[in-house]
Order: sequence, then structure tokens, then C-alpha cells
Amino acid sequence: MGLPDYLGWNWKSKAGLPIVCIPGCPAQPDNTTETLLYLVFQLAGKAPMIPLDDALRPKWLFNRTAHENCDRAAFYEQGDFAREYGSSKCLVQIGCQGPVVYCNVPRRGWQNGVGGCPNIGGICMACTMPGFPDKFMPFMDEAYGARFSSNAAQFVTGPILRVLRGITTRAMDKEPDWRKRGRKIKSGYKPAW
Repeated sequence: MGLPDYLGWNWKSKAGLPIVCIPGCPAQPDNTTETLLYLVFQLAGKAPMIPLDDALRPKWLFNRTAHENCDRAAFYEQGDFAREYGSSKCLVQIGCQGPVVYCNVPRRGWQNGVGGCPNIGGICMACTMPGFPDKFMPFMDEAYGARFSSNAAQFVTGPILRVLRGITTRAMDKEPDWRKRGRKIKSGYKPAW
């Protein structure tokens, strides 16, 4: 039970401020500071009403999934998943909730732009989502629905993407003709007229 459940989801203070939830385990310090500063500007009349999502989180902070910001997201797209902890591949099949969790820590980092659970080898446990921790336990089990999407990535889209990227890589990973040695100086510049 959180504060919105106790006071009501539409509650506002006498100054007109709504309840603002800054989730995390603990909340990322820059998220807290940025939100508080926004509320100060709002009280001073220098900012509009704080934009919140359905869970009363600041929209600009919690508008993308952890997966979208994760260093390991390309492995998911290619269907390349970790089988054990310590792997540099996507952690979805061993418990990461990143594809369904709205969190900016993988993008913003934890301290000085560094960190974010999956970026440093841990799974996303969904600490910024309503119902955490109970709704997302046990933490080390594959996420609900992940089996279907990860199997599709692993056996359908991933192999196709790997083949297409291989073709593109072979074509692009060469020096252009104009840079090869010869008697005449060539250029890569081609006038538009």
C-alpha cells in the first residue's frame, strides 16, 4: 500500500501539488533531485503542472523501458541470451524484467552516469513498477511472457537479423575504392550537379 492508495490517486495538496511517486530501490538520486526541482519551479509559477503517468511517476523520467536503455538490448534483438549469470548477453531468460519495466537507470546510470542493474551484470527486478516487490517475485525466474518473446527472438527474428547484418558487415567493412593506392589521386567527393 502506497501513499496514493492511502490518500487517493487524485489527491492534491493545498498548494495544488499532486502526489508524485519516485520509485526505485532506492530511488535514483538524480531522479529525486530533478523531480523536487521541477516541483519548486511549479510552485513558483515557472513550470506547468508536473506531467505524470498512470502510476504518478514523472513522465519524462519513466517513459522508456529499462530494456530500451540497456547495453545488452542488441543481444535480445538477435536472440542471443545468457544461460548463466556473469554472461555479457541478454539476461531476460534468467530473470531480467527490463522489457516491461519503465526505468531510466540503465540510461542515466546510478553514480556519475555509470551503472544500471543490467548494465553491470544484474537483472532488472522491476523496482520502479507498481506492486514491487511482491508482483515480480521470485526475482531469478524468467519473467512472465518472456518465454514467448525471447523464443521468437531466438528462433525467428534473431537468425534472420544475424544473416542480414553479416551481409551488410561484409559489404561495409572494406576500404572504399577511392582510398586505394594508385597513380591517380581519387576522391570520395562527388558533386551534386
